[in-house]
Order: sequence, then C-alpha cells, then structure tokens
Amino acid sequence: MEIIKRNIHMNRLKCKNNMQMTIDNDINVPDVKPDIKKIICINGEVKIQDIKTMNNRAELKGTLLFHILYEASDADNCIHHMEGETIFVEQVNMTDVKDGDNIHVKWELEGLGADMINSRKISIKAILTLIMSAYEEIYEDVAVDISDTYNMEMLHRNQRVSELVFNNKDIIRIKDEVNLSSGKDSIEELIYQECTLEDIDMRLVQDKLNVSGTLHIFVLYRGVTDDGISDYEARIPFEKETDAGGCDESMISYVTPTVMGDIMVKQDEDKEDRVLDVEAVIGLDIKIYEENNIELLEDMYSVKDDIEPVHKKLMFEEIIMRNNSSIRVNDRITLPADSSHILQICNASGNVKIDEEKIVDSGIEINGVIEVSLLYYCENESCVVDSYTGVIPYTQLINVSGIDKNSIYEINTMLRQLSVMVVGNNEVEIKASVNNDVIVFNRHIQSVITDYNINKRDTNSLQNMPGITGYIVSGKDNLWSIAKRFRTTMDKIKEINEITDEVHTGQKLLIIKEI
Repeated sequence: MEIIKRNIHMNRLKCKNNMQMTIDNDINVPDVKPDIKKIICINGEVKIQDIKTMNNRAELKGTLLFHILYEASDADNCIHHMEGETIFVEQVNMTDVKDGDNIHVKWELEGLGADMINSRKISIKAILTLIMSAYEEIYEDVAVDISDTYNMEMLHRNQRVSELVFNNKDIIRIKDEVNLSSGKDSIEELIYQECTLEDIDMRLVQDKLNVSGTLHIFVLYRGVTDDGISDYEARIPFEKETDAGGCDESMISYVTPTVMGDIMVKQDEDKEDRVLDVEAVIGLDIKIYEENNIELLEDMYSVKDDIEPVHKKLMFEEIIMRNNSSIRVNDRITLPADSSHILQICNASGNVKIDEEKIVDSGIEINGVIEVSLLYYCENESCVVDSYTGVIPYTQLINVSGIDKNSIYEINTMLRQLSVMVVGNNEVEIKASVNNDVIVFNRHIQSVITDYNINKRDTNSLQNMPGITGYIVSGKDNLWSIAKRFRTTMDKIKEINEITDEVHTGQKLLIIKEI
C-alpha cells in the first residue's frame, strides 16, 4: 500500500520589518557648473542594487539618485542643474530569515532636501524608510489518497488553498521618441526631467503577463533662440508582454511595478535638437496564484492491520480579497507668504506615503499623505522658476469581508490622477485619486498526513472485543470516530442500524466486529 501525495507550492510570509535610515552626504558642485545662489528643488529615487540574506538578517545595498535644480550666481544663465548619487549599505534584523529567502523591498523618501554649505558645496539629507518583507517558498507533499484501498477506511476533507504558480522579477523596456510641437523652441540644454507611470494595468493571458499603461514625461529646458526657459510634456502609451509560463487568465496576479527613466536630446531631420529620446525601464515583481480545492486525506485506518498515520501541522494561505480600490482627495495648499508669486504652474507631481495601516473589524484602515511637488513660473526677475512641496492628509477604509487579526496583506499605492489649479493668491486647489492595489490572505494551520506506520497487532485486545456491542452516541462522537474505535466501517454501521445520515447524541447503535 502506498500513499498518493500531491505537492503544494506556497509563498509564505515569514516576517516584515520597517526601518528608517538617515542619509547625510556632502556633495561638491562639478567644476563645469556655475556657483549656486539658491536651490530651487531636488528630487530623487532609490535603486536597490543587491540584497543578501543570512541568519536572522538581511544586508541591503542601494543608491540614492538625486537631481538638483538651482539658481546660479551668474546673471546670463540663471537656472542650472546637477545630478549625483550616494551609496548606502544597511543591515536589517529579520527574525527567522535564512539564506535563500526572497526579500521584497519597498521604499519611501521623506524630507529629501539640499542645503547650501557654500556656493560650491551642498549637503544632501533624507530619511529613507525601507519596508522589507521576507518570503519563503514552501513545497509540501501531502496525502490525498491510498493506492490500495482493500480493508482500508479513509476520511477526506476539502482544503481551499492559494498556490504560488509563478514568482519572478522581470523588466520591460520602453523606448520611444517624442518630437517637440512646432510652437516650441529648440533645445539648448535639458535642465529638469521626470518620468512617471499612469493608468498601469496588468492582465494575464496564456503564458504571458500583459502590461499596459502610459508613460508621462516632463522636461524643463533652456531654449536656443532666446536662451529662455521652456517646458514640454507628453504621454507615451505602451503595451508590452513578459513571460509567465504555465499561467492563464483564470489565475490571480499580484505585480509591484517600479519605473526609472532617462531622456536624451536628439536632432530631427532638419538637424535641430527637437527630439526627446525616451528610454524607461519598468521593474516588475511578479507573483501569480491559483486557487484550488484539494481533497486531503484527513484520517485513515484498517480493519485488518494496525495502521497509524503520521501527521504534520501545515499553514495554508487562502486569498480572501484581490481588488483595486480608489479614493478621491480634494484639498487646497497655500504657499508661505514669502514664496514667489505663481504666474503659471508648469509641472505637478505627487507621491503617496502611508503613515499607518492596520487591520480593523471591517477591513484595513489607512492613514497617509499625498506629497505634492509644484514647479512653477514666478515673477522673480533673477530666476523665473520656483518650487514648493506641500502635503495633503487622507484616511481610507478598505472593506475586506472575513479579515481577522491573523490575516496578512500587501498594498501597492499609486497616485492615479493629479490635477492642480491656482485659485487665489498663491493658493492651489489639488484634486487627486489614490489607487490601492490590495491582496489579502487568511491563514489556517491544519493537520495533514505525510506518511504512515504499521504497528504490531494487539491480537489479545481484538480477541477480547465482543462480537456485538450496544453503544449510545455521546456528544463528541460521529460515524467516523465510532467505526474507527470498533474496527468496523461506517457503511456497516449504517446498514445494520438502518440509518442514512450522521448519528446524533443519545442515539443507540448496534455494532458488529468486522475482524
């Protein structure tokens, strides 16, 4: 007799750890750049380069890439830019993590700023929050049946489980060219650029993951004709596919996207610098699940031999919600009294930062802020561009039926829409839509059979067992437990006692020994 087993593949969350680190670094202005009079704005992004796991900790190496727009001391070309990077290495304590575990990292930059030390040196400061989750891929063989059922009784149960079918990190590349419209001046020098994702959508097809959306680009540049400052923005729609072997549209995907873009200037057919050469890399952290109902072998015994099943405790995870939820946020930001007067907003970008998330009775409660960065033309005679960053708080409840304190979840938050409008004296109205991509799992620890032992038969106790027994059903009894106790079968008990349903407390049964 052999046990028939089925392999179950799961992606188990082992631990999570949120930690903050301070980045503080002094940067010299490159020799080819003019002196700094005033820093207009700074933006940055984090690139995680390497993650190593070891016993109970993870070592993370990354780079903070920053871009600074500043007012120069010279009067001819007042606005300039500089770029740089600072490398960091951090060790994070993570309970039960071992070599080979998968580490998923999300990051948030807070308080990114640049302070002048002198006209040739600046201090870069930021608080980097790292949200690190450690996953272990589990492969378990569990009993579902028996090859030879002669003289064997089996009890099955239905177990719903969300199995991990595909787990991979991949990238897709977007390469395109954008021509400046006829009314725009040609480009002398790019001084500021942004690449962001909008309306991204992920869909599974046979053996592929379809990724579509829009790449929004914005550039600020110095023109050729009058040496003035101009801006240009464009939206590049894209649709790409990446491999997801063994998957189909019936499965459930959960994908975390990140984007890093670069914009260069090229000449058009007339040899003028009017073409923006755009290249973006979208990183994809892909997990694909399949929901299955598995008939597990819960218990077994023989009316002939003394067989003892070998049990093991196993944690099962089941998806109880996979959804996108949105919330609209409307508010106003008033610039400080000493700010430059806004003539026209040329670019607005935003980031969503979650301050607190917790499980409540009806779902997941989120408290966060939308950080809105404005780049605008102003009335300042020496510098025509200025910036301001403000925050708008928001609270959202994501309803999740069946959630409890032991549930686990992932949330990818993205700013889907952002519009700004000047409504008063340096007062700006903000309308935004925050999208939360959510997956929630419930966890259940269940006993499963992995093997069996054949013990030496206690023939004396069997011989001393009466051939016919009268039995009164107690509160914890059921047909299975009674049949197993008296070494008979459920069918035989039903036949002798002329019953078709489950027994009930106080019911009298006649039991005949099978052996």
